[in-house]
Amino acid sequence: MGPLLPPDANGIQLPAGFTSRVVAVFNEPPLPSQPDFRWHSDPDGGAVFATEDGGWIYVSNSEARDATTAFGQIPAELSAIRRLASRDSLMALSPITNAISGLVNTLLPGGIPLLLPFAGGASALRFDQSGNLMDAYPVQRNTSTNCSGAATPWGTWINGEEILDGYMFECSPLRDGGEPIRLDRFGRKAHEQVAFDVERRAIYHTEDITGEDRFYRNVYTENEWPSNGRPDLTRGKLQVLSVPAGIDAARQGPTPIVWLDAIDDGRPQADVYLPESTIFAGNEGVWFVNGFIYFSTKVDSNVWAIDVANGTIESIYDPTDGPIGSPADPAEPKMMGVDNLSMTLDGEMIVVEDGGDMRAMVLLPDRSTIPLLRLPGDAGGTEVTGPAFSPDGRRLYVSNQRALRNGETVSFGQGGVVYEITMPFTVRVNPPIARAMPAA
Repeated sequence: MGPLLPPDANGIQLPAGFTSRVVAVFNEPPLPSQPDFRWHSDPDGGAVFATEDGGWIYVSNSEARDATTAFGQIPAELSAIRRLASRDSLMALSPITNAISGLVNTLLPGGIPLLLPFAGGASALRFDQSGNLMDAYPVQRNTSTNCSGAATPWGTWINGEEILDGYMFECSPLRDGGEPIRLDRFGRKAHEQVAFDVERRAIYHTEDITGEDRFYRNVYTENEWPSNGRPDLTRGKLQVLSVPAGIDAARQGPTPIVWLDAIDDGRPQADVYLPESTIFAGNEGVWFVNGFIYFSTKVDSNVWAIDVANGTIESIYDPTDGPIGSPADPAEPKMMGVDNLSMTLDGEMIVVEDGGDMRAMVLLPDRSTIPLLRLPGDAGGTEVTGPAFSPDGRRLYVSNQRALRNGETVSFGQGGVVYEITMPFTVRVNPPIARAMPAA
């Protein structure tokens, strides 16, 4: 894979042999035949699911905030309203947003599932086996600041709200796949990405924005997570990571870790942090493959690897180590603002930048990096999000979070573009088959 070429018609810099197309743009119908459904703003985490007809579905979160969280640290009275609502009703997480949405929906024909710019949630794009876009629809609504998540091994989408008292949710990627479920046992925190170790019955998840971010997992017994089945997500134990020797030791090499039982009583984790738990600098992406949990920290631009069997952690990428450059370009800048992750079965890691140089980079098993693409826009105002491969390993989906179709960077809640990148080779991936939510 060679150096990046000049921008293509979509403003994207790609290596030779790669092509791009736009598949969804904020406030536009992805399909002209479905003019009533418009794509959400602020696309963030995403995942691909295989479908039984040989096609696939790309699910994308919206990091847009609802009316009670649209202005950063929300007033105490609005926070109280939101917390009361979230206890009493699964979907009515924001009374203010729901009131606005309900009023506007009365003015629209056909009961359109409106997604306001400040409404969060997630939407889906369904493709046939040839890659033609066939359907587009909402899969979750009336949540806030849905940042990242993951495709579960059993075929659903788990995603979380990136706010201090946020929840995690599970929903189906299918149209009319059942109602979303709130996952209280994942703790109330600023949720990011999720990863699964099926063999050891553990689900890992990251926390961001608090300034004192921790790394978590939920662990299950055999009764709670049967072999060849799905876990009971209403059960399990929430744990938080501790690195007794400190993360600076882990920058030098493998360092022992300890898992602590977190306080899980319904209060936000930011209110009940364990002093022995380890603070990381802006946790973002997380992925499990071949016995290792990998996760990224945006502030210091490190990528970490936990050896699950040996109980150690080490930094496998640190921009302060070694010279700049890559096998494709000796002048290539280091990765910065490392965010969402996506990995192949062979351990090749796609790392996208929040800031940095607006790139998706490949971190190889030998710890070298090569550029995969550079999106247009101002790195100070937008970011690269949502990387996910199609089941055939030839296409990569990725978003420009706050951009117009022409690549111009815009304000929060006003843009977002999803691209499909076709590659001249295939990578080995194994996404789950999309499933409906289980019957209540």
